[in-house]
Amino acid sequence: MSEPASESRVQDEPTTSDGIGQFGPLKGMRILDMTAALAGAFATMLLADMGAEVIKIESLQHYPTPSRGPRNPPRGTEAGAVAASRDYPDSDPGEDPWNRLSWFNSHSRNKRNATMDITRPDGKELFLRLIETADGFVENNAAGLLERLGLAPELLLRRNPRLIIVRMPPLGSTGPDANATGFGWHFEELAGFLEVQGYPDGPTVGSIFMDGSSGPAGANAFMMALLRRRRTGEGCVVEVSQVENMIVHIGDLVMDAVMNDRVPAREGNRSPDFAPQGVYPCTGEDAWLALSVRTDEEWAAFREAVGDPEALRDPAFADVAGRRRAHDAIDDAIAAWTRTQDKFEAFHALQAAGVPAGPVMDESDAGSDPQLHERGFFHFLEHQRAGMHFHPGANFTFGETPPQILRAAPVVGQDNPYVYREVLGVSAEEYEQLVRDGHIGNHYL
Repeated sequence: MSEPASESRVQDEPTTSDGIGQFGPLKGMRILDMTAALAGAFATMLLADMGAEVIKIESLQHYPTPSRGPRNPPRGTEAGAVAASRDYPDSDPGEDPWNRLSWFNSHSRNKRNATMDITRPDGKELFLRLIETADGFVENNAAGLLERLGLAPELLLRRNPRLIIVRMPPLGSTGPDANATGFGWHFEELAGFLEVQGYPDGPTVGSIFMDGSSGPAGANAFMMALLRRRRTGEGCVVEVSQVENMIVHIGDLVMDAVMNDRVPAREGNRSPDFAPQGVYPCTGEDAWLALSVRTDEEWAAFREAVGDPEALRDPAFADVAGRRRAHDAIDDAIAAWTRTQDKFEAFHALQAAGVPAGPVMDESDAGSDPQLHERGFFHFLEHQRAGMHFHPGANFTFGETPPQILRAAPVVGQDNPYVYREVLGVSAEEYEQLVRDGHIGNHYL
């Protein structure tokens, strides 16, 4: 069971000896984070991994459900048990579930957290003072939120002309549908993704591709603007429309539809170019192997690797066209072999023969993968409220200034003393008044 949340509302001492912002290619950069859910938070995590000091700003008066999960998760129900086992350590939301949520903690490492209510004039002024100290500001909220808060980019740039503002609205900030709201899977439909995902005669299949692709796009946008600032000395606003970013990833399919006036077909696991290609059952529960045969030479190598069964010897299978026509029969023959194989052993056997293949891995497979561990990808991080766990590492490396994973995600308000006392320079009396006013604390009101 988790321990009860602390009754304390304030941390008394600043914490500046954790190395945050003191390493890597972005050493010395300060970026303010006002992101929601995953896409924007992923972008700022990548920047934090490169050494930027990222400060997540939250309000104690406005609970951020898309980022922190439900304030009061359902308990004592089957649905609540499923959610708890997925989202919280030891399947226990605890008394402060917002600090224990895996969704938030997984992409908030290396960051700081400070609280202030920017919907009030005094909180807004505190935020603007913090903006004056920053190199960047990243947000991925609904279009127009900053303007409604009275924090339009023009104002931020007046307070800090060198500021780089990265905005990541789902559909951009202009156009008839700019104010549309939803989550990633809703906007994947607007990008055309769902129509090409799934089996030809089955339902479409959703994903969270938008968040996964938008994070690197947002981080890259900041880096491009940083290069521009080094030339001009000026900050700027960079906008990343997440839907437009997704469409780029299926540009070939969009062009096919435009040029040929047709909707690209859903291929399932098959390919318009390679045959056979698919995902095949292996020994064990829900165990699968993915493979592709790209050339006639690989087909010959594949047959030899699987023992050249009679069902695969038909001369009609000698070229790609023939194999595509007989794909169903070939799939049956391949599955007859894979059902007798361990997915990892089959992966290594086919790779040794020069055939592209790989096991379909679940999260536990990835967590114990020898390749990832040999490269030192996973890191132990101890979180104040979620405990010690393996966390994925950085998704890129630098030779001379490698990314570092120094600290687990902060709890709410963990860095208030540092941000207010050291960065903003408020007095002890001012600090205590801000506590009484509800700006500073470590528990949502």
